[in-house]
This record gives sequence, C-alpha cells and structure tokens, in this order.
Amino acid sequence: MNGFRKSLIVCFVAATFLAAPLETFAWEASGCGGCGAAYFYTCADRFCDEVDSFPGWSQTFCLGCADCSEDYYKSAAAGGSENSWIDASDIHFRNSHCTTAWDAFWGMNLSGIPFTDGTVTPGEAFDVWGDNDAEWIASKCCSLLRDSSKGYWATTMDGLHLLLGYKTSSYGATNFGRTWARKMEKTTIHFLWWTWTFPGQTVTQAWFNTTDETQPAGTVARVLAETNACYNDHLWGQGSVLWPDPVDDAWYWWWDHTAGSPEYLFVNDLREMNVYEVAPRTVDEKYVKQIGAAFGLTGEVGDLCDSFIIINDKQVLEVSKASGHFYFHDDSKLFVADLSVGQFPPTQAFERADSFLRQNELLPNDAGDHSVEFDTLTEENEENGEIGKVLYQNTNVVYARQLPGDPIGKVMVSVAGAGARIKVYLSEDGDVMGGMGNWRNVINIGAIPVMKSDDAKSFFDRYGEAISIVKAQALYDETKVDLGKATQAYYEHTGRARQHELVPCWILQDVEFFMEGQPVVTADVFIPASESYFPPVATIIKPAEFQTFDYGEPVGFDCQVEEGFGTPPYNFLWESNVDGQLSTQQRFTSSSLSVRCPDQSCDCSPLPHTIRLTVTDAKGSESNDSVQITILGECDECAHCGDVNKDSTFNFKDVAGMADGWLSQSGHTGPR
Repeated sequence: MNGFRKSLIVCFVAATFLAAPLETFAWEASGCGGCGAAYFYTCADRFCDEVDSFPGWSQTFCLGCADCSEDYYKSAAAGGSENSWIDASDIHFRNSHCTTAWDAFWGMNLSGIPFTDGTVTPGEAFDVWGDNDAEWIASKCCSLLRDSSKGYWATTMDGLHLLLGYKTSSYGATNFGRTWARKMEKTTIHFLWWTWTFPGQTVTQAWFNTTDETQPAGTVARVLAETNACYNDHLWGQGSVLWPDPVDDAWYWWWDHTAGSPEYLFVNDLREMNVYEVAPRTVDEKYVKQIGAAFGLTGEVGDLCDSFIIINDKQVLEVSKASGHFYFHDDSKLFVADLSVGQFPPTQAFERADSFLRQNELLPNDAGDHSVEFDTLTEENEENGEIGKVLYQNTNVVYARQLPGDPIGKVMVSVAGAGARIKVYLSEDGDVMGGMGNWRNVINIGAIPVMKSDDAKSFFDRYGEAISIVKAQALYDETKVDLGKATQAYYEHTGRARQHELVPCWILQDVEFFMEGQPVVTADVFIPASESYFPPVATIIKPAEFQTFDYGEPVGFDCQVEEGFGTPPYNFLWESNVDGQLSTQQRFTSSSLSVRCPDQSCDCSPLPHTIRLTVTDAKGSESNDSVQITILGECDECAHCGDVNKDSTFNFKDVAGMADGWLSQSGHTGPR
C-alpha cells in the first residue's frame, strides 16, 4: 500500500479525535455473515457489536447473507470495490462456509469464499488488501488457508498485517466472534477499593486462545503475516501495533496452531451407552483461588458477568461460572512471536506437565491418553515456495478424557469437544505459561440404546449438518464417508457453555466434502448416537424469504420444529438485525418493524432485515434459521452514492474524489 497515504489518514483521524473525542471515532470494524446457516451472521454481528463498544472504535457495516457481495472483497481490476468496504475498516471478520472454485487469475482450483453473487478466490484480490485502511482480515470457515492455497492468499496482502483463518475444518461456534473480540480488549474493572486491568491480548493470541476454547480435536488455526513482527499486533488503542505498515515483498510468514487432543479410541460395537449427567460444581472465590495458587496467582478474585478472574500483570486466570473450566495465559510469553525464543524439549514435556497437574490436584481420574504438540512458524517465499526460517514454539501437553461407555464398565470411549481437553503450555525454560482444564463432573444415571454407524450415516445423508452436534463450515454438494473409521464417543461442549448431559455420539472420522467434484475439506462429523439427543430442526414458515411489507403493515411470524428432533419443551427467540429481539413465542404478529435505510445509495431503496430464529430444546441443543425481508418506506436522509465527500451535494469535487479512489486502487497515486 501507499504508506504515506495511510499515515495521512491516521494523523488526520488522530488530530480530529483529539479535537472532538466525544463525537469522532479513530478506528473502524466491519463484518459479514455468509449464507447457509443463521449463526454465521449472528457470530459476525456479535463481533462487530463487541468491538463497537471499545473506546475509539465504531462499526462501519455488518451484513448478512443477501447484503454482503463478493464485490466488497474483490479488487477494482477484478470489477470489485474492496477499497470502499472491507479495506475501509481497520479489522474485518467474516464467518461463513468456504469452498473450492476456479481462479482464472492463477489458472487453477483454489479455496474460495462463497457469496450469493459468486465466489472470491485469491486472484480476484491480488495485491490489494491493506492498501487503503485494513490491518487485519479474518475468515472463520473451513480450510480457506489450506496448504494448497495459503501462498496464493498471501499474494492478496499489500499493507495488510495479518490474514487469519484455518488450515483445516473450522466448526460453527455462535459466540466465536464475540469471544475473540473480548480477548483483544484491554479492560479496567473497579470494585470497591480494588482495581483490575485486564490486558488486551494480541490479535493472534486471541485467535489461538479462542480456537482452544471452542474447537474440537484436530482443528488447526493458521495466521498469515507480512512479517513476523505483525504477530504481536494488538488492536488499535489496546496495545502496540506495528507501524509503519510492513513492506509488501515476496516473503511472508504462516503460523499453525492446533487445538489438539490425542486420537479417539476406536469403539464401534456398543448397542447401549451410559448416560452421563453433569453434576453442578460450586464455582466460588475459594474454588478460583485454589486454581490460582497452582499458577502462582494470589491476588483478589474479580467478578465478570460470566467468569471469575485473577490478574497479575500479564498473567490472567479466567474461570467459567457455567462449568468451572479454567483458562490461564501468560500474555508476555504464550503465542508471542519472538525469533530468539526456542521451545521446551518435547521429549521432556509430558513429565513436566504431569508433575505440575498432579502436584496441584488438577489431573482428573478420567484423564486418558495424552499427546505432545507445538506451534510451527514458517517463513516462505510466495513466488517460488522457498522456505526460509522455521521456528517451533509453545510446546504443550494435551490430555483427552475417557469414560466407560458400556453399562458394565469394560469398554472405554473418548470424550470429544473443546470442553474435554486439558492443556499445559510450557515456556522454553519449563515454566507453565498457559493452561486449560477442569472438565465437567458427571454422574452415570443409566444407559440408553444407540443406533448403528450406518444409521448415523443415513441421518447425516438426509439432514446434513442440521443434526450435527457441531457444524463443519464447508459448502459442499457431496460427501464420502468411510464407516470403517466411525467410532462411538461422547461430546462435551466448550467450558463457556452450560451443558446438562454429555452427548453420546458417532464420530464419522475424516469425512471428505466436495463441491462440483472438487475437494473442499476433510473433517470429522459428530452425529448423536440416539435420536433423543438430536438437536431440534427448525424452519421459518412465515415470513417468506425476500418478502416485502409496507411500513406499519402486520408481519406474521411462525416456525415449525420437525417431529422427532430435539427434546421438548422448546424456547424460541426471534431477532432482527435492525430492531433486535422481536419475540420469544413460536408464532406472533408485529407491525413495528423499522424501515432500514442506507446511509448512502444511488436510489435510496430500503435495505432488507435479516430475521433470525433460534430454537433451544430442554437439553440445551440449538437450531437456527433465517430469512431476509424488506420493510418499504421513505429514506429521506439517504445521501446520494456520488456524494463522495459527504457534503450533501453531488458536484465536481465528488468526481475528483472518485478519480482519486480509482488511482489509489490501481496503484497510480500522485503526490499528497
């Protein structure tokens, strides 16, 4: 990008912010949710709303399936307008499916981001991301940054600091965006005579920690950087940021981090499986202090809305009120890019971690197999694939949970999911610099008949990801399942969530997903082993997709929950991305939906609402659906699309601004 241009922007914004700190925002966030699942937009919207609450930050746009166009990501040379959209904000977050598509620029099939009006591939954003304003772009979807495509996505970076995504499958987590955002915020809490400063994590630290907390085994997060120093970027206003922007050259870095867990035990012949009910534990100040002592934290316990904390400078312990799970991270060491730092020897890691857990009574009796893992940081030439520096850091030991699966207790089965994971991170000198653990206490309350693996596959073939416990974020039209790899297990959700029972399930391992004959991703699929654990399958009946209504006209809302799915009673939540919560009834009528007017448009037509439905059953399982509707009405305050300088008139100054924007995108910038 043109560094001088961006410096001018920052200097101007900073000066304006000092002059009018209450009215002007220095930094901007944006987001998009893809098609195919209602939670895509919800996740992106929660990210944008969270960052919007940070001092000095505002939200430029957060759009749903029908509103977010491929043009907003494509270069001017490819017919797009990314400079006016994702590159007009400092950070952009997209949550969606990903797929495989033909890239005409590179002449091959590569990973792509699907939209209603097309698919964006790396060649359509060649050398433009970051040349206006963006520092960080994140895409939470399946294998966008897979091995065969990562180098091509690296060529999109021109001033962009980081491109965050996944090497492997990524699984749906409605709160991923909000969790990632919260971890990046620096927060000071005052209570009585105590003050706690919650340090904001770097963009990379927050991405990896959120992956650990939300993703099942085998998920590999991957972050591309123009230079390794970008990995230590905080959000603006939350800590240091590399400045000026990194120089765009042929070299880039990629950092792989695995959520981790040992391989699942192979069990495929149980006809009954035990039922494990979660036994509530007392999560209070005493409980938190006992865990804090293990990590050398002896300060006062702070109380957040959903967790307790103890903070000592950059050492932070969080304990979930919902489950008692703990998350410890030393932000001065864990996931810090430092070329001089080595790794703790993997051959000695298990002995060190095991000793730490046993000494502090943090190793449960049902901890089973373990694995030793570490992060890899690699420097690569995007033009010829030459490998430069390779670093190994963040050695960690991961323990898996294993429980008796049969009523007589002879067959042990694995417990999958982010909640069934203990991790201990070791610094180069062997100090514990991170950890997570204390999975839920459970009680065996009986047994339940379970289906065979071919029955589980039949349900998956019919209903797809709608009945999966967690959804792989892949756009596909064909799958291949090897039932010889299917294994029986339980599923435990993230420790941030409330869960009443572990879910008996079939893990269809290494399912191959295809789109139009091209491979998209290989991922595990988690299908409940009994229909009584199937999540509800809900469909919006009214209003219809893309229906229009006059302002003030009654709009009827209704939905259907497919019989045989989910456990009654059901809770219903209807929301609009414009008007917020609408109702908690299954069916209702509303005449109060707002006209959604664009800030700037060529015809000032009203924009659609995204109507979201969330149905939660008695066991806490969820189903989501969404439709787009438009409320028609006047949009008198809408500015003309040609009013580039936003002075409420369209004249020669705006034409000059358009020409300047075109020159900036095409790289032909004159003196400023």
